[in-house]
Amino acid sequence: MVWNPGQALFGGRYIVEGKLGEGGIGITFLVRNQSNQLRVIKTLKEEILNNRSWKPHRDKLRQDFRDEAVRLAVCRHPHIVQIENIFDEDNLPCMVMEYIEGEDLGKRLRRSGIVSETEALLYIQQIGEALTVIHRKGLLHRDIKPRNIMIRKGKLEAVLIDFGIAREFIPDVVQRHTVYRTPGFAPPEQYQLEAPRGEYIDVYGLSATLYTITTGVIPTSADDRIRNVPLEAPIKFNPQISDRVNVAILQGMEMRSQFRPQSVQEWLDLLTNNTSNIQQSFSTPLSLQSTIPLIIPPTGKSGKQPSSIPELYRTIRGHGSMVYAIAISPNGDVFASGGNNNTIKLWELQTGEKLRQFGRWFSGHSDSVWNLTFSPDGEILASASWDNTIKLWQVKTGKKICTLTSHHNGVNAIVFSPDGQLLASGSVDCTIKITQVNTTYEINTLIGHEDAIHSLAFSPDGELLASTSADCTIKIWQVKTGREIHTLTGHRFFVNCLAFDRKGEILVSGSSDKTIKVWNAIAGKEIRTLTGHSDVVSSISLSKNSDTLVSASWDKTIKLWHLESGEEICTLTGHENYIRSVAISQDGRTIISGSDDETIKIWR
Repeated sequence: MVWNPGQALFGGRYIVEGKLGEGGIGITFLVRNQSNQLRVIKTLKEEILNNRSWKPHRDKLRQDFRDEAVRLAVCRHPHIVQIENIFDEDNLPCMVMEYIEGEDLGKRLRRSGIVSETEALLYIQQIGEALTVIHRKGLLHRDIKPRNIMIRKGKLEAVLIDFGIAREFIPDVVQRHTVYRTPGFAPPEQYQLEAPRGEYIDVYGLSATLYTITTGVIPTSADDRIRNVPLEAPIKFNPQISDRVNVAILQGMEMRSQFRPQSVQEWLDLLTNNTSNIQQSFSTPLSLQSTIPLIIPPTGKSGKQPSSIPELYRTIRGHGSMVYAIAISPNGDVFASGGNNNTIKLWELQTGEKLRQFGRWFSGHSDSVWNLTFSPDGEILASASWDNTIKLWQVKTGKKICTLTSHHNGVNAIVFSPDGQLLASGSVDCTIKITQVNTTYEINTLIGHEDAIHSLAFSPDGELLASTSADCTIKIWQVKTGREIHTLTGHRFFVNCLAFDRKGEILVSGSSDKTIKVWNAIAGKEIRTLTGHSDVVSSISLSKNSDTLVSASWDKTIKLWHLESGEEICTLTGHENYIRSVAISQDGRTIISGSDDETIKIWR
């Protein structure tokens, strides 16, 4: 189903402006109403309703969708997304909502880091007031988390969205609810099909949300806590959190519901009695959050200076924008860079001279370039963009080979198989596509992640594909069958990057929880956790012999590690903003990094 710009819906009451995005079963469009105001229409994806496995459930899907719209429509509050209309279009249920210009708190965290306590309390107070209205209507939201809280652009206003799993409740009466949860934000009773229900369910989610936006860490899931994995106090991750807020968060996340505050207002009273005055403490809307002070640890855990540490060889300022992606060719002669000015540039590694720019004459990307990868023979460069496309380029000529358009949202990750015959891609649409390079034919779609795909890696023999996601998991797939073999859990926040070792037995991952984890890829078990970065680990790269691991972080540093021992070798500093991408050459002698400070640095 495609609703094209200009198409009239509901008897001409709404005119389609364009598609906004889509998730697992839903799709949203930007429209204008008869008053020329922007609105959002959400409906079900037609391919889901027509999918063989979903056909027996499609009537329930439609009814659940309408129920969500009705529940939302009766909850009127400035901090709840408002419903304007509910109708059917070609047998598809539709809800029309207000258009909120801005970004959700999950994206805010990725973009700017943690939120100051003062600002966080303002948003939590607003959402708390919204929840009080919802609870008075006899509803539980059941999915309070940063991604479901929008911040209006240019304003200190939070808006609660996504009532997809909201349900009616009678306080403390045992009820049967669909078992749905977001790990880290759902209380233990939400893991049970039948359990007493009360406002304390949303108290837990709201407390966990405050935990995350002030620390940048997703709390230990209730499922893990049942297995005696402790919940670390938020003040451990951010010493700037006040004792009062630290205690309130922990009390709101008590495992036994009877020991939590029994209402949202009761919990808000624990936080502060003066949040009504928070708005006055801001002279202008905040665009950047305060962050934990940067501390660079000593070089090498053993305290010994390594015999040879990389030195800054060259700084390149010619990309002309924030640099999101770096890729070194297999022979190490050239490297490519991509960034938020939608361009891809090719550079000679030895001299730092720009050789060419890909995508001139309107053949380039129309949005930021987030990932680049060379084919194993070095003849093709693939680029992934938030314009929802992947492009293949001839490296020697700069000519575009083709554009792949199978994804329905921004593309974050691409990787060639070791033989160069396949290209795997991962998107914000939560899917992984596997495409045959010579025919550009899509041969498989892998579905299983519950949030955006961030990174992909083939095993050296090409038989396995690993993926990371904003759902905090890593999945390992069998390439031939598309079967999911393992789901690795342990990271507490978005998993951003990963790499196989040269034997395909070890998998390394980097996360927004500031850690790097080393896994046994065959057994699907964690081996060790590397700590040392003080902010998001955004990119990792392994030397060809897998001895040395290189990691880049939003803490503006690059770290080198001995993979086998997990010992930190050294820390490289010099970038003045987030480092988004890092790559190490095949011979292990050169490291290249790209940053939001609009520079590329070459280290030797």
